[in-house]
Amino acid sequence: MPKLFGTSGIRGPADELFTNDFCRKLGAVFGTWLKSKNKTGFVAIANDPRESSPRIKDQIIRGLDLPVLDEGVVPTPALTYFVKNSPQIAGGIMVTGSHIAAHLNGVKLLVDGEEISKIHELEIEELFSNLDARRYSLDAINIKYDDSAKEMYLSLLRSLADAPYPAWKIVVDTANGAQTDIIRQLFIDLNLDYICTGFCDIQSPNFAGRDTEKPSDYSDLAREILLSKADLGIGFDVDGDRVIFIDQTGKFVPGDYTCTLLAKHSSSAVIVTPISTSSAIDHIGKRVFRTPVGSTNVAAKMKEVGSTFGFEANGGAVNSEIHFGRDGGTTAIKILNLLKKLNKPLSQALTNLPQYTIFRDKIDCPFSLYSKIYSQAEEIYSDKKIDNTDGVKVWLNDEEWLLFRGSGNAPEFRVFAESPDSNRSTKLGKEGLELVKSLIHPSNPLISSNPSDSLGIYKSILDFPNQCKQVIHDLATTHIPQQCYLAHNIVISGMGGSALGGRIVASLERQTLKILVTVSTEYHLPNFANEKSLVIISSYSGNTEESLSALAEARSRGCQIFILTSGGQLAQQARQFDLPCYIFSPDHNPSGQPRMGLGYNILSIIFLLARCQLIHPPAKIGDLPKFLSSRQSKFAQFDEFAKLLASRIPVIISSEHLKGAAHAVQNMLHENAKTFCAVFDLPEADHHLIEGLSYPPQLNHQLAFVFIQSAKYHPETAKRYPLTAEIVKKHHIPALFWQPVGDTPFFETMDIIQSGAYLSFKLAQLAGIDPGPIPWVDWLKEKLK
Repeated sequence: MPKLFGTSGIRGPADELFTNDFCRKLGAVFGTWLKSKNKTGFVAIANDPRESSPRIKDQIIRGLDLPVLDEGVVPTPALTYFVKNSPQIAGGIMVTGSHIAAHLNGVKLLVDGEEISKIHELEIEELFSNLDARRYSLDAINIKYDDSAKEMYLSLLRSLADAPYPAWKIVVDTANGAQTDIIRQLFIDLNLDYICTGFCDIQSPNFAGRDTEKPSDYSDLAREILLSKADLGIGFDVDGDRVIFIDQTGKFVPGDYTCTLLAKHSSSAVIVTPISTSSAIDHIGKRVFRTPVGSTNVAAKMKEVGSTFGFEANGGAVNSEIHFGRDGGTTAIKILNLLKKLNKPLSQALTNLPQYTIFRDKIDCPFSLYSKIYSQAEEIYSDKKIDNTDGVKVWLNDEEWLLFRGSGNAPEFRVFAESPDSNRSTKLGKEGLELVKSLIHPSNPLISSNPSDSLGIYKSILDFPNQCKQVIHDLATTHIPQQCYLAHNIVISGMGGSALGGRIVASLERQTLKILVTVSTEYHLPNFANEKSLVIISSYSGNTEESLSALAEARSRGCQIFILTSGGQLAQQARQFDLPCYIFSPDHNPSGQPRMGLGYNILSIIFLLARCQLIHPPAKIGDLPKFLSSRQSKFAQFDEFAKLLASRIPVIISSEHLKGAAHAVQNMLHENAKTFCAVFDLPEADHHLIEGLSYPPQLNHQLAFVFIQSAKYHPETAKRYPLTAEIVKKHHIPALFWQPVGDTPFFETMDIIQSGAYLSFKLAQLAGIDPGPIPWVDWLKEKLK
């Protein structure tokens, strides 16, 4: 018997699961099932505004052997309420994928004013398995187009509102979803002063898959609250059955906290909520029952224990006096009513609730591995109290817990951790996530000695000293024309890693450079480049189109030219036009990736300019390979560093001679670890960055500052580092310190680059990804051809 239903209805790829045949058969099955329950009225059907929903709805209708009321685009709770309060309605069908990605979709089946029960799901799955294919292709359909569901729901919301409200200013984000028109009209009717974000357009082609458990999905809403000095923000998901709130300070309030606030002030003495919600609900003086995740499970338990209020962590509250389904609209009105009654802003209304922090994260995982992960978790935590209501919930002590739970909607595994201490919840959650990753990817190099490194990135890191040694040997005897010695300025043209040599030279020699050095990362050269300029064309592959364009322009302007490459078209043109060049053989870069050949790129430029007496030769440069080899024995110290940075956005702070090295680390984090990274320098960042750490309010959960310190910085610059770090910490953002090793600024620079390469590799391992391939860069290059 096929498994159709997950935690919340039927979900899957719109084009692969919800084929026309599948949709027609589903319609036929639901119609047959309704008749078996003696329900023979209309079937009310509606959809959310995602692109695939109208087609799916149309095909389901074509399979239904019952009259149909097409209610158009309305929220799920509107259709649910309509089905409950319309005697002529046999059942309902809501076509919605809720917050999931645009290429996915879903279907919820309704009866008696709520989603069908788990028992009903099994009955429908059996029918689906046995239904004769010839029965679900109807030539004629009985359909009426109607807007009664929308009008009935809008009337409900008006009746619940305790208007008039105070002179609040409210910002609304409907995710371009089904609540859009209803909330706009409601707030006009209630005379509420409201502002919409750029995501309140039901006709918009831009799908906004808002996940109400992800604060980052509502960053635009938080920003608009601060800009407009609003009192409250309200954010819905696409089908409008869930809602979250952002207080007047721009702080995202998790759904289980606003629902706990409602529960505290509700008339229900018994509250029902899933096992994954915050423990705050257990401390409001009411009896609490926990269920498996899913609103149908919550509704079933509410009926069993006589509860009138239940909720999920996603902000989906269930009020039985209205209907047994999640309802974002009525929850929003109830919060407005409560804030009016308390005469407090939301931030103050929440202060009396126990303060916990929940870590929530997920990873793609085959359904077949769920049981293995559960078993391993139970074995590891066998000495702790374990709750198997849904997955494996481990009580570490009276206030801290871990939950391992496989999703019923998609092949992904979720890890939750809660603690009164936010740092502790993050630590526990990441440890749990690492356990799951180790079982999904047993080849993960953090768990296994067989890393997933298809291109040999790690081997190239180990060969970095040999790259430097090769360049020092080769360029000591390479012929350099006299004209290069006489340059009035230097332009280094390169992209990515090929430009880093120039950045590093500019950083290292900023106070001792005899002439101007400019790094150009464009198709064109700077306007001042002329016959008195030395233009260094640096491209590892020799085929970078920007470098080829710059070479053509340099030749047309009569510039002095020197080419640094391993081959390709640049090498061909160097030979064809007899241009000075260093064509190196990348013997010590087994990965073949330009970004891992930094020894060639950086040392080539530095050694070339030193040979031309345009910069001071770095002291003890012949000792560099030996120094770098010795430093590799200290790589292990960066393992813990990588763990502290995992799942965060690194913000690297450097100064003076290490600014170029910081850019090199940024490049490798982008390409190896596939991790976004920002780079700033002191003292300049102290004039603006430190004022930009407050908003969005979730920054403290996303950023991690890395301060690259050096005893060789100017004393006034060095003084700023602990003070700037203190400011960062006051914003509850982690501040890490990285002290390079080396007798000279140049050696410190190379130490940072080599250690940064290893750090990027370790971060890739932590994420369970292969650091070698760069699919988006390759895709873009292919499209540009």
